[in-house]
Amino acid sequence: MATTEFGRVLAAAQDGAHWAIAVLWRELHPSLLRFLRGLDHAVAEDVEADTWLVAARDLGSFRGDEHQFRAWMFTIARNRLIDTRRREARRPSVAMPTDALGEHAADDDPAVTVIDVLNANAAIALVREYLPPDQAEVILLRVLGGLDVEEVSAIVGKRPGNVRVLQHRGLRRMAERLSLGSSERRAVTP
Repeated sequence: MATTEFGRVLAAAQDGAHWAIAVLWRELHPSLLRFLRGLDHAVAEDVEADTWLVAARDLGSFRGDEHQFRAWMFTIARNRLIDTRRREARRPSVAMPTDALGEHAADDDPAVTVIDVLNANAAIALVREYLPPDQAEVILLRVLGGLDVEEVSAIVGKRPGNVRVLQHRGLRRMAERLSLGSSERRAVTP
């Protein structure tokens, strides 16, 4: 870029002209990115983006020619890289292979939540389908509610011994029904 042209572009960029900022970016982006990739490939693009943000913030205070502007931009890039490395050193992370990411779902993974809800809904449907209402109610209160026998007893108005019997019979009935269902499926499968 010619010196007179650079002065005009810089003045326009400092006034906020988008075309002028685009000219400066097209001129410096490739070399800044190569510089940063040469120093740290993993963070180069992020650091370059930070570099342009800092330059945009401080552009109005820059004074100098094209050569000084290039030096200013590379200084910003280098300082941003140093800051990034310091930040990473304070909070070290261990790289994880991308193929392992599917094996480690986040605690709040929506897919896990959906599967849990579907499994719970399927279990509830089985309980309702295979058990009489009193056994189903006791099992749902004990398992889904997480309630102890005394609490379930107070809710359903039955003695604790009766609650235990209903739970035992319901679970045994479910186990028999589920094992019968799987043996029927095995017999049908070729």
